[in-house]
Amino acid sequence: MASTADGRLAPPVGRPVAGGRPRPLRRRARIFVGLVAMALAGALALLVPATATASPAASTGTPTLTIVLFDTDIVLVGGRGFAPNQDITVEALTTELGGSARIRPGGDGRFLLGFQVPPGFNDTVHVTATQGSRVARGELTVGTPTTSPTIAPPTSTPSTPPATTQPTTSPPPAGGGGSPIDSRGTLSGLPWMSGVHPSNELGPYLAFGQWRGRPIDVALVFTQRDAGWGPLVEPNWPVNDFASFKGKLIISQPMYPKGQGNTAECARGAYDQHWKKFGSFLVSKGRADSIVRIGWEFNGTFMYWHTDPDPTNFKECFRRVATAIRSTDPQVKIDWTFNAHNSPVPNGGTPWPAYPGDEYVDYIGIDPYDHYPPSRDEATFRRQCEDPNGLCYAMKFAREHGKKVGVGEWGVASCSGNGGGDNPLYIRMMWQTFVANADVMGYESYYHDSLPGNVCSTIMNGGQNPKASAEYKRLWGAGV
Repeated sequence: MASTADGRLAPPVGRPVAGGRPRPLRRRARIFVGLVAMALAGALALLVPATATASPAASTGTPTLTIVLFDTDIVLVGGRGFAPNQDITVEALTTELGGSARIRPGGDGRFLLGFQVPPGFNDTVHVTATQGSRVARGELTVGTPTTSPTIAPPTSTPSTPPATTQPTTSPPPAGGGGSPIDSRGTLSGLPWMSGVHPSNELGPYLAFGQWRGRPIDVALVFTQRDAGWGPLVEPNWPVNDFASFKGKLIISQPMYPKGQGNTAECARGAYDQHWKKFGSFLVSKGRADSIVRIGWEFNGTFMYWHTDPDPTNFKECFRRVATAIRSTDPQVKIDWTFNAHNSPVPNGGTPWPAYPGDEYVDYIGIDPYDHYPPSRDEATFRRQCEDPNGLCYAMKFAREHGKKVGVGEWGVASCSGNGGGDNPLYIRMMWQTFVANADVMGYESYYHDSLPGNVCSTIMNGGQNPKASAEYKRLWGAGV
């Protein structure tokens, strides 16, 4: 993920590398540097014994990955079982690094690709290879301790969302947890609350509503998370700037300040008093009805508060934070948001093992940008929407569990490494999905970002995406 000017973490960026010569990917703004990707087709002979037999016939069964370390700094990814001569997008993510590349397998459905890591690297590399509906995942720990290569088949799609297990270690929440939510857009006139995130100051939010011909109901904001507990749990910036805003605030909150905590301590209740203070702060500012996205996008290792492969501590931490906020602000609504498309963590390849339980959640949230992979046609959109990491699956889960859906961040992606660019089809498909699922839609907030190297999703007055802009204004202006 990249870090924007207001301090929030945004979707991963990177540039595919063509040919056999290594080339660095785009640097991740502020925090992350890209992994170097190289296609090794030209060097394949060096890795295959001279006595190797002819390549096996193409097989398009279950695709798998084999991941090994070469010369201490190159993570080699070998894949088999893919469709011949069709592009595969390979994404590698670690705690602080990320990169992607596109490669085409040979007639036998196999490929070989390398990602170069920096000197002294010590982390786990999570790899996902996607070719249409074919997905294979694997991981390799580099450094100390080392682990054997992982050969991972794609995660199977369960027919129904996983059952909710109720926690036993946290005290019961003081409010919310399935209480009725009126999610109508009282300002916009839409069946759901509709908003935007253009910055952390009120003016651009109001301007966006004026441009589209429909006021916004919700304003998505981010707190300062690199300056300790004070500005995190008493966020006068940005809350004070929205004193005259008639809609609701959606506040994205990490579970603890950067460099000052971990989910294990949080799970033991070490931060409860801080979050009780945050609840009191919301009440004092007249924002008791805010929606709080606790530890959003936890299923990507680019977030410092991400869940571990074993989600036990994350789930208990989420419960503690939600309970503490509700103890001093019973009106607050709690949002559990995951990043769409893939889940390097927790184990299982989907976010659902990290679900904290119905008692602790009001909104099932998802951030489904048009990338990794982009929706260049309706079939691709529907396929990833129905995936367990997708929007449609989240809507089904919300409906079965009596929750509302929050789409806190969504937008086209014109400068992401695997983005769909100025894509009006994506805008139209998102609108149709919202309308078709209006019964569970709680809110949606377009992420209006112009930062170079991030997603470049601006649409107001044409922005960076004039075609998407025209489609958005047409649909949202006309309404349901």
